[in-house]
Amino acid sequence: MKKVLSIVFAICIATMMVACGSSAKEYDVNEVLTALNTANPLGESREVTADDVNLIMNISSDLYEEFAGSIGSDEITGAMNLVIKAADGKAEDVKSALATYQANQISVRAPYAPDSAAVLEDGRLEVKGNYVILSLGSSADVYADVDTAIADTFK
Repeated sequence: MKKVLSIVFAICIATMMVACGSSAKEYDVNEVLTALNTANPLGESREVTADDVNLIMNISSDLYEEFAGSIGSDEITGAMNLVIKAADGKAEDVKSALATYQANQISVRAPYAPDSAAVLEDGRLEVKGNYVILSLGSSADVYADVDTAIADTFK
């Protein structure tokens, strides 16, 4: 009888540990964007739209649940901040699409604005659970603050 109770108790404990370990922390994409915008100020900017995400960044709506972003108005720098909450299991697909977007932005600017292209190369593209963050600065000196903002936000 003691062995049976011990086995049942062990199974219950294991089940509780698995259930607790599988819960992913949720973040507000707008709060993450606010932290990014503070670390990487864009000056005049506009909101990233669903058309930007779907058509320009080539991320279909089945890959994400929600997003928030800002694009700087200075077309030469290509500065932006974006956070996307990916659908379950789709964070790497979103990251891949954003890496392609970043590479395209670099190649477009390289011939006429090589300094801006170099800054975009140093941009931050990170995955934190189901969240994918892209921050492209207008200058290289913002990236230390962006790293801090991401680390502080995703504690």
